[in-house]
Amino acid sequence: MRAHARLVGALCIAAILSACGGGGGAGGTRSSIPATLSTAVATALPATQVQLVATNLAGQQRSDGGILYTSTQINPYFANIAATGAVHGGVDFINVQQWMQWYVAHSTAPNPWSLPGAITDYNVASNGALSSTGSADSVDSYAATFITLAAAASREGSPQLRAYVAGLHTSIELIASVIDAVTDADGLTWALPTYKEKYLMDNSEVYHGLVDLAYLRSQVYGDAAGSMRASAHALQIQASIGSEMWSASLNQFAVALDNGGLTWPQAGNWQDAASQLFPILHGVIAPASPPAQSAYAQFSAEFPGWPSLQKPDEYPWADIAFVALVMNDVSRATTYASSVQQQYSPGFAYPWYCAESGWYIRILDGLITPLTVANL
Repeated sequence: MRAHARLVGALCIAAILSACGGGGGAGGTRSSIPATLSTAVATALPATQVQLVATNLAGQQRSDGGILYTSTQINPYFANIAATGAVHGGVDFINVQQWMQWYVAHSTAPNPWSLPGAITDYNVASNGALSSTGSADSVDSYAATFITLAAAASREGSPQLRAYVAGLHTSIELIASVIDAVTDADGLTWALPTYKEKYLMDNSEVYHGLVDLAYLRSQVYGDAAGSMRASAHALQIQASIGSEMWSASLNQFAVALDNGGLTWPQAGNWQDAASQLFPILHGVIAPASPPAQSAYAQFSAEFPGWPSLQKPDEYPWADIAFVALVMNDVSRATTYASSVQQQYSPGFAYPWYCAESGWYIRILDGLITPLTVANL
């Protein structure tokens, strides 16, 4: 459904969150890139590149805190990813708290689903005025990525940002209730209340969001019982993706699941192939697991030119390069970063957009400091 965004990994359930170092991200995936490689990469990819993309991202933030997708639209899902990248990269060029305040305020506005906590995309008029589009690509991923942003801000943000998140309990619960509202009996979530399709991409993001919700409830809001519920839901999604969406015979995940059955990836379809990597990206499956190894190998074989931006899709898809880092494929991640510098830097014009900046900051940070990949 998402035009260009969107098996058993370790899950830190509430009872062991503290032992997992405060959550450790979705599944606690850790890179083991050798220090010698990271030093070489750091020379090839200087920190000034982070400053360039971060400055461009800052130029997408409005005075009211909104982060633009294009000059005429705000997409909260993409903005959440952009802000999360800024937090992980320690970048203060954009004001993450102002974005979060914008999201929280607009999550209480009326929406077409009459679903408290849900949020729509917004149009930006030539005079800067905002108006709801009356639609969104999904409600499950929008809510989940905001929760992931809040968890990242709590773990890695400034004292002021952490204090802000500590005061967000009521808003976090309202936004989390959106996920509950579109959850089916198997734990998987529908994209919209009015569009009951369960996407692999969305549910991977929701898994990640629920792991982060468990962290927030346990470590920030003192809600052990609520943390256990979030952990249990995450485990249910993880299990259902494995039992309902994975085919051992096809060696693939289904792209989507609905009452009509499973939708399998089509050969040569970039977005279908990219969806196979989302369980890796969001910690649903461990990088060393056979499904992860197979999915990444198949993707790289089907689209060998992707690190050089040679692919049948106009968008950069920086999240794919982050998957390469998670899989310890430094070579492809480095080639990708160099290709981005050649094609997009320093202006980072469309089809580059805010979410790409968020992931790209994390790629550069992960190449220079590999252990940062541990916190997905």
